[in-house]
Parts: sequence; structure tokens; C-alpha cells
Amino acid sequence: MMESGVVSELVEDLLALEELDGAIARGRAELRALEEEARQLEEGLEALRRQESEAEVKVDGADRQLRQAERTVQAGRETVKRLQLRAQEVVNQRSHLAARAEIDAARQNLDAAETTMLEAMQDQERLRAARKAVADELEQQQAATEERLAGILRRQQEVSDEIAIHADKRENRAMRIDESVRSLYDRVRAGRTSSALAPVIDGVCGHCYTSIPLQRQAEIRGGRNLIVCETCGVILHFGR
Repeated sequence: MMESGVVSELVEDLLALEELDGAIARGRAELRALEEEARQLEEGLEALRRQESEAEVKVDGADRQLRQAERTVQAGRETVKRLQLRAQEVVNQRSHLAARAEIDAARQNLDAAETTMLEAMQDQERLRAARKAVADELEQQQAATEERLAGILRRQQEVSDEIAIHADKRENRAMRIDESVRSLYDRVRAGRTSSALAPVIDGVCGHCYTSIPLQRQAEIRGGRNLIVCETCGVILHFGR
């Protein structure tokens, strides 16, 4: 049977151990959050790079269409000019009417080709503007991401150092605690809750709020043994 002072000292040691474990857990959670943030930043940049690549492909396609439209217009103009010259050589009314009809048809084709070329020029201008917008956004995002990633890397190192310090303190603290007591603490903490200890507050467990019988409260207050909550299993104490 442990003496009251011994139990009280054990509770203090366990509370200190839990505080260190909490700090370590928070540090590891922050490291995971930082890693996830870095991953999302990289994914955001990669998405913009894909957009830029897709925009470049669209611009290349628009350039090809415009060149094709320009060739079609040039050919149409040459056709109209050739037909006009040939029409000047006709000598009768019938041939003249046929030549005029042929010229009119060629001019209609030329008008359609020029409309297509104008649309191709507008598409090219629009797609080039879209590509520039993506490129500008990527450049800005790249700079912002690099700066943030550098900050994340610094913070990761700081947190890792803090975890190492807490872990060293924990090891030293744990060595002072009886193995059976430490095993109890580890089992409770590894169970349904990350909190291994809870104070008795107004006669209830400070963790699950279950009422603690008066006799049980007396045993906890007497400090002869470590008492666990019969409902949630945490180690009970009456505070520091």
C-alpha cells in the first residue's frame, strides 16, 4: 500500500508526463498539418502549370488555324483577280455573264474566308490573353509558394527540435516513475482517450462527468492507491 505522499508525488509526475505527451502530440499534429499545407501548395502550382500547358496548346492550335485561314484568303484573292482578268478577255454577252457569275461566287467564297480569318484572329488574341493571365498567375503563385514553403520548412525544423526536447524531458521524467504505474498510465492514454488523468470536480470525474461514490472519493483523497474511474478508466486525483 502506497503512502499518501508517494501517491501525491506520483500524480504530480504523471501530470507532468501527460503535459509533455500533450506537447509532443501537438507538435506532431502541427508537423502533419504543415506537411499537408506544403502538399496542397505544390498541388496548386502543378494545377497552374497544367493550365499554362493547356493554354499553350490552345494558342498553338489558334496560330495554325489563323495561318490556314490566311492562306485560304490569299488563294481566294488570287482566284478573284485571275477571274477578273479572264473576264476582260470575253467577247460575247453570254460568256461575260458566265464570267460575272463565276467572279461573284469567288467573291462570296473570299468573303466567307475573310470572316473565318477575322474569327481566327480574335480567337488567337483571346487565347493569348488567357495564356498570359495564367502565366502571370503562375509567376505570382510560384513566388508566394516558394516563400511559404521556406517558412514551412523553418517551422518544421523548429517543431521537430521542440519535440526532441520534450521527448528527452519525457524520458527523464518517465525514468522516475515506477514501471507498473507508468504501464497503467500508458494503457489509459493509449485507450479511448488521450487524457490519462482527470481531477475529481464536485464529486464527478473531470473527464466523463460520472458521479464518484463518496467512499471512492475518500480513497482518492486518502492517496493510498491510484484510483481509476470505473466508467472511462482515467486516473483520478483531487487536483494539484
